Amino acid sequence: MLVHASDSKVNMLAEDDFGIIYLIENAQQFWSELDDVLRIPNDGSATLSMLDAALRRFVSLCSSYHEQYLQSPLQLEHAIELLLDSELFTFHSERMSDLIIDDVQSRTDPHSQLILYSILLFYGRKQTSFLRSHKRWQPLIPLLMDHALVEINPEIEDVYLGAGSMSSGGGSRSSILVGPIAIEAKLRNLGVKLLYEVCRVQKLSMQDLRIFNDTFIDSLFELVEQTRYMPDETFNYSVIKLIVALNEQFMVACLSTVPSAGAPGATIQRPEEQNRVLNILIARLGSSKTFGENMIFMLNRASRSSEDLCMQLLVLKLLYILFTTKGTSEYFYTNDLCVLVDVFLRELVDLDEDSESLRHTYLRVLHPLLTKTQLRTIPYKRPQIVQALESLVQNASIRDINPTTKRLVERCLSGEWCVQLRKTAHDKESLKSQGDFRHASPSHEIVASTSQDVIGAKPSLPFIDSSTATKPRSLKPSRSVENIKSPVSPRSPPRSAIEGLRRPSTDSATSLGGVASAVPPGVSRRRDTIGSIDDPCPPGQHHIPVPDFSRPPLSPGAVSLPPNVSTIAQKSQRRPPPAPPKRRKPPAIPVGKTHGGATITAIASSSSTSALNQLGKTSKIPPSGLQTAVL
Repeated sequence: MLVHASDSKVNMLAEDDFGIIYLIENAQQFWSELDDVLRIPNDGSATLSMLDAALRRFVSLCSSYHEQYLQSPLQLEHAIELLLDSELFTFHSERMSDLIIDDVQSRTDPHSQLILYSILLFYGRKQTSFLRSHKRWQPLIPLLMDHALVEINPEIEDVYLGAGSMSSGGGSRSSILVGPIAIEAKLRNLGVKLLYEVCRVQKLSMQDLRIFNDTFIDSLFELVEQTRYMPDETFNYSVIKLIVALNEQFMVACLSTVPSAGAPGATIQRPEEQNRVLNILIARLGSSKTFGENMIFMLNRASRSSEDLCMQLLVLKLLYILFTTKGTSEYFYTNDLCVLVDVFLRELVDLDEDSESLRHTYLRVLHPLLTKTQLRTIPYKRPQIVQALESLVQNASIRDINPTTKRLVERCLSGEWCVQLRKTAHDKESLKSQGDFRHASPSHEIVASTSQDVIGAKPSLPFIDSSTATKPRSLKPSRSVENIKSPVSPRSPPRSAIEGLRRPSTDSATSLGGVASAVPPGVSRRRDTIGSIDDPCPPGQHHIPVPDFSRPPLSPGAVSLPPNVSTIAQKSQRRPPPAPPKRRKPPAIPVGKTHGGATITAIASSSSTSALNQLGKTSKIPPSGLQTAVL
């Protein structure tokens, strides 16, 4: 500890309540002094008065140099964390917290109040039970309200960016110092944050809520509009969070104080009529647009931290009241409602099982959002909404569906906005189940299956009667059974009685149905094509009799075929043309004999056989170009 008592430097030093003057020349010396102040003797010689003195010396040192070394919120939070992690709060937290509350009510120095309020805020976030003590916070609420209502010049109230703290739920951002900040602005920010924390965890009665009068609530709404253009949006969001927390308090308090209908002289008043936050907002519908816009932005930017999860619940409850109250259902702009739908679609799918209660709240708000606001006539992403809702209750056979989730999803899907969408989807499913959609081409096993005596089920291939066809279909390059047509005109006159039955080869099983009516009774067809996939048997082993198709087709399930008849999937195929006659080599032609009696024959010639024979008859000498061989 550095102590300096020279009169020439008194004005440059800081003096605490104990008459000690600190000479701090740099940040390193400041943090070293904080460590020395918080160090408690380990020999057990420390008394309660020494502990109280250590706390007050810490507050005095921080309040004296916070403008030099604790300018950013991160630096201030680090200093407070040193205090909360020390032995003062580790073993004597109750005494230290009571001492801070007493000092806050008695001290008037704004710099000391700044440090004391900061300690209460960070300690309350670590120990929620401390914030729930109504006895401790009841005398502090009026002081915090006074700080929140202080009017500050907008030009100097916020000159730094990124005031998020390391422990904030929305994520921390490093602070960029631009200039000095008025102490009144810092105290107002702390007052709003402390009020929000108290209203978030405590359950206040209607008697306790009387202190939050209409003037205070109206000032909060006006403060949101005044700070909409501030570079740092943290304070604006803090005020909105305080408003939604007060709305929650009024909702709970009104439900518990509704008089019974049978009470003599009791005036029945609906809970929403006792909600001061809702009444003030209705009176300011035309001048509080920033409140609604930033509330949706906060919901859109929320993270998965515990603080942001609580904030989402509070915002959703206020949205539910606005959507279900006459006169405020169209409070938001249509574009903001579309953004809200996008947020709902994302959160309903992304929330994990631990946040099931938050998902239920989203589902409860989604129904009035789509049925009470402008979206009831504007079809914005309705198919996506239906798909997201149905995905929450699908696959019930392999996973457990929460009964509340199922009930809320069914209520959302019962609205008029999705009746037509669900009807179209159900029609497609029914058509698909009835088999009215296009089937795939038959496989080789179906086409070449063996015959059966009775076919009791629905035929695998549809029955095609060419005699009843009114319009020929265009032939497509496909092996599908429904893309087969009859030829428009004969390609060539038939060379035989059976040749007239020939059709273009598409290897489809139903080609036989279009030509079977022309087959005379008793005439059988023989399959001689070895390479056909429709005839697994080699040629010449059996004949396939063709059934009579001149009669009208039978209904499915009543089709019967005689034995030894294959499936209808056998088609006529053109008999291959006869092979050309095999050319035989002519025998050797004797040309003559030698003097020894040997026969002379020709082994190669370019002339015809007749010419060779003629030459052989007229001359015994081989012609030119012929070679002789002696046999």
